[in-house]
Amino acid sequence: MDWLTLKPDNEMDWKRKQSDILAFINRYAGKRLYRNVYHGLLKLSYRDLSKPGTLLQLVTVQAEDGPRIAAFSGATGYGRELCIVVVHPLYRGIGLGTALLKQQLAALGSLTCRIALDDIGALQMGFRTGLCAKGLIKIHGGKRGLLLQEPLQNPMLGLSESNGKQESAANLAQRR
Repeated sequence: MDWLTLKPDNEMDWKRKQSDILAFINRYAGKRLYRNVYHGLLKLSYRDLSKPGTLLQLVTVQAEDGPRIAAFSGATGYGRELCIVVVHPLYRGIGLGTALLKQQLAALGSLTCRIALDDIGALQMGFRTGLCAKGLIKIHGGKRGLLLQEPLQNPMLGLSESNGKQESAANLAQRR
């Protein structure tokens, strides 16, 4: 498997890669793909790729006829505009999506994802990445979803938001 960060050389190179990515997403994202996400990727221009908070990654495998996409992840606007991870069915369940999302978070430094409550696999992936639920939201079609973001760091304690609460409870138990 090859892990690639997409940095096309020119507009034509981007259009070719964009076409391959959209075909992959259309085929393997299933019913979970929202129109706005697909249209967001469709409208993404070569110039948009250099904007802060934008990162597109591919995992490819070598097939007899050349490299094939095994997984794709993309974020624009640090995930606030667009956040998507799609893994080919043959490669699901091995942590590939989680690894891609972790790389997104590490590279961008900040990441926000909106995930439908009934999309258990995506929610698990988000939580395994280390993202925390920040709120209950409405997503497209009036469905309920969770807003996931990285935990905030508390500079006074040197702890993350969730760790600080857990450690405080542990400290209280030790004092008794």
